[in-house]
Amino acid sequence: MSRKFTLMACLAMLLSGCAMFTPATESRYVSADGTLQIRGELVDSTGVKIFVNENKVIDEHVSLLRGDGEFAGTFQGKRVSADCSTTGRKPHATTCMVAVGAERVRLIL
Repeated sequence: MSRKFTLMACLAMLLSGCAMFTPATESRYVSADGTLQIRGELVDSTGVKIFVNENKVIDEHVSLLRGDGEFAGTFQGKRVSADCSTTGRKPHATTCMVAVGAERVRLIL
């Protein structure tokens, strides 16, 4: 009886540990006319990747201590900026204000 309980408890811990580590989350925005697509990914809790029309324009890391960062890139001659911050350690706790030219959008990563 105690061997079955121990085995089940170990299995439950293993499965719950696997569920806690998701490799990447993403968020996307498409303009009303469909000509601008902005997508963001958060990889391993610190890696921020921003794509504009499927072109990677930002590939940086937020601060490990504070969970924030300001990043810049370019897309077709337009300045791209991302101001990211993290609140807590739960999933989707990182938000980035992304600006592509005059277009501004808030992504939840």
